[in-house]
Amino acid sequence: MIKDLNLLYSFYLVSKYESISKAANALYISQPAVSLAIKNLEKEIGFPLFFRKSKGVSLTTEGKQIYEITKKMFKDVDDINNTINDITSLDSGIIRIGASDTICKYYLIDILKEFEKKYPNVRYRVTNCTTSQSIKFLNEGIVDLSFVHTPFIHDNIKLYECMKLQDYFVCSYEFDDSNIKNLEDLKNYRILLLETDSFSRKMLDENLKDYNITLKPKFELASLDLLIEFCKNNMGIICVAKEYIKNELANNELKIINLKEQLRPRSISLAIHENRYLSNAAKKFIELVKEYN
Repeated sequence: MIKDLNLLYSFYLVSKYESISKAANALYISQPAVSLAIKNLEKEIGFPLFFRKSKGVSLTTEGKQIYEITKKMFKDVDDINNTINDITSLDSGIIRIGASDTICKYYLIDILKEFEKKYPNVRYRVTNCTTSQSIKFLNEGIVDLSFVHTPFIHDNIKLYECMKLQDYFVCSYEFDDSNIKNLEDLKNYRILLLETDSFSRKMLDENLKDYNITLKPKFELASLDLLIEFCKNNMGIICVAKEYIKNELANNELKIINLKEQLRPRSISLAIHENRYLSNAAKKFIELVKEYN
């Protein structure tokens, strides 16, 4: 049994180059040290591996059989080393990101475009997930980092604020909102909201509790984009961050309802697990996110 893989690696290089001196150069050790390694290996296995020639060496029949196996074995090692070099040098590598459709559309895509300019060979795997799922995936190591709606507190998760959000109730530009002055007044109108399991909806419900208000929506939708389209078509009043409807406000498709009460602000934040390993590519991406904000 071969106990020292260094002996086997010396054999592999001597076989590859058919030269003890070339193998010594590759290993950054002396020729006598390589010769001794081969002798020790031959002694350990009990048969010769090389014929010594005046110039170089050649494999015995048994040596050829072992070389074919070591060639496959150390090719995998070379591939591992090349992959590690690529990742650390950002010549390749994958960043695994968790984010919702909304965050991807209104924030993340601009960051990705900027990072792509600097590191064009890095690849990305973006998992579409809610804030709750993002935290679960971070804990399980399925994603390297996530972009989530905050505030919230979670053990082992570091948060970096990326974009402030302010929610408002809005309606179609043609809708008559003149009689809506307070949150209480919204109960008399058709309300459209995100589904109850979304983090944004949960935050809204908590916000409304501050004013002892409970809204019963006519429609509950899973997609913010769909919610906005319904509102633009005068299907009802929605609650949405102003930062997500800049174009619709500028184009007079939607308008903000001026209420006496104001909802608490929230944010899009970068979430990182404190105890997870991050690749060099992921670290560079995080650096850009922090600079960008």
